[in-house]
Amino acid sequence: MGDAREGGATSNTITGGSFFNAVVQGRDITVHLPPAITPALSGLPAPASAFTGRDKHVEQLLADLAPTIGGAGGEQRGVPVSAVSGLAGIGKTELAVQTAARALGQPGWFPGGVLFTDLAGYDPERHVPPERALEGLLRSLGIPGEHIPNGLENRQRLYRSVLAAYAREDRRILVVIDNASTSGQARPLLPTDGTTAAVVTSRHTLDGLDARLHDLDTLSEAASIAVLDQALRHARGNDDTRFADDIQATAVIARLCAGLPLALRIAAAILAAAPTRPAASLAAALQAEHTRLDKLARPDRAVRAAFELSYRHLTPDQARIFRLLPIDPGPDLSTEAATHLADTDTDRAEDLLRHLADAHLIVPGQVWGRWSLHDLMRLYADEVGHQHPHQRNAAEYRLHRHYVMKSRAARSRIIEKERSTPLREQASQCFSGISEAIWWFKEEHSNLIALITGAPVRSRAVTATVLAGFTAPYLRTGHHVEDLLAIAETLKTLSLERADTPARLGLSLLMVSYELDRAHYKLDAVNLLMDAVECFRECEDPAAEAVAIADIRHHLLGILRSGALSKTCALRLLRLIVTHTHCVDPEHREQNSTTSRTCWCRGCWKWRITEANKNIQRKGHNELLVHGLPGSLP
Repeated sequence: MGDAREGGATSNTITGGSFFNAVVQGRDITVHLPPAITPALSGLPAPASAFTGRDKHVEQLLADLAPTIGGAGGEQRGVPVSAVSGLAGIGKTELAVQTAARALGQPGWFPGGVLFTDLAGYDPERHVPPERALEGLLRSLGIPGEHIPNGLENRQRLYRSVLAAYAREDRRILVVIDNASTSGQARPLLPTDGTTAAVVTSRHTLDGLDARLHDLDTLSEAASIAVLDQALRHARGNDDTRFADDIQATAVIARLCAGLPLALRIAAAILAAAPTRPAASLAAALQAEHTRLDKLARPDRAVRAAFELSYRHLTPDQARIFRLLPIDPGPDLSTEAATHLADTDTDRAEDLLRHLADAHLIVPGQVWGRWSLHDLMRLYADEVGHQHPHQRNAAEYRLHRHYVMKSRAARSRIIEKERSTPLREQASQCFSGISEAIWWFKEEHSNLIALITGAPVRSRAVTATVLAGFTAPYLRTGHHVEDLLAIAETLKTLSLERADTPARLGLSLLMVSYELDRAHYKLDAVNLLMDAVECFRECEDPAAEAVAIADIRHHLLGILRSGALSKTCALRLLRLIVTHTHCVDPEHREQNSTTSRTCWCRGCWKWRITEANKNIQRKGHNELLVHGLPGSLP
């Protein structure tokens, strides 16, 4: 210590280590850290050998971590904290490790090394509070245990001071904080010197850290196939080409794993553990939805277990709506639909969905107000949802009723100016006009089709029957012919099984046949109308039966002029005039022209049916080419 003269400069220098407790301080104190890098500052986990499909994310993170020079004095500007978030098993830790390994290899970026800590934020048995995490980090920085103070704030101040000291000595450190569950768990571990960089990973979007946010998505199919192949070759050597040799089965496995790296690595491990098992066998084993999560498990890791840790962090209301979401069979659902599922108001439903999105249990759509589930997460949510059957049944009823009422209202706007459509209704005030009604159908298109054509266990027959009739006008006007034919086929099956009341089935058959005819699918329309006739006769509704028969006559004339009647349909029509004698005129009425005659006696019926059926042979068409013949045949 220099002499303390009045008005003179006084300074203190501490060398050879770090000093804590009492220090007699002059005006300036300089701390000189030990010159050797502590071995614990090289404790980064080994990067995985199978890593692909993340180049863009790695480049973005490296751009955040790169040291930059700015300012008049050439000082180093602060580097923002980077927060990587995503679904459980999406590869957040691996991305951070891979990026850190590459950053450490850049000359001059992090000469001080790297600090890595796993906070196990979602595991209640391994959860690391920030105070205990700071103790481990300080020890890694070379601070003796006896010099580590008690209390979160004291440890936090010491930790940040040591990081700043390393930075001043040009020994910049990279801090990797893995698996934080909340901003509060990660914040005390963040450096504040403006130079030390940090990467945080979490299943939640930690927007409270003032960090640059990176959302991690699933891998593409090509990247998923590459991960499978690389992981197997790493485990068994380059000679194991089972994935490469059966690319079709490998693609199936990649799709069933839905681009989730954890699932892909487990699938590769399953094959690696059985050297003689072909990829096709694993692909077949993963096909069944109800056992897929059981298959994607190894003794030390499992997809279901990873999802369960996230599920446990939900509040009761969040967990309830999460369990109900798979009831909607479509690829995504609206906030409005979720409101009916949860039996709550719109604001509350949106808050719950937003929290699920922050936890990466659901995915917000490109358009705000729509939400989806990862395929494997959907299986898990459906699994836990079946543990509460009473909630599911009530929620399913509310959701189906919502879709039925909205589609009916939207249909009323679309058919507002049509005069001959079945079941004419006054235009609903639920939609301001036809454009708004069409937009609603467009948004809910996939959900409605999935609900109509889905398996019986997921689609009540009543809902499917009614929705088919209400959705058909939109499908026709929007030129969604394949979907129109699909709901027609479903309705036909429901009719044959009498899965709903004959009256309701008959009316929907009539409504869908009308749209098929207008889309130039007269043969399909006739087939539905014959089913409608049976239904109306069964429920003793002669007026509706007469309407269906009149439509059959109209379509048959059109087919006779410009179409072709299949043999199957011709036989059904011949059977119709035998069993429904009231649709046959009792006597033949002669006309001047046979082609324009309006008589519908048994002979005229047969003549028209036979002539229409002959069109197949006459014009070179077969059974597969008799659908959708707009205008004249070539």
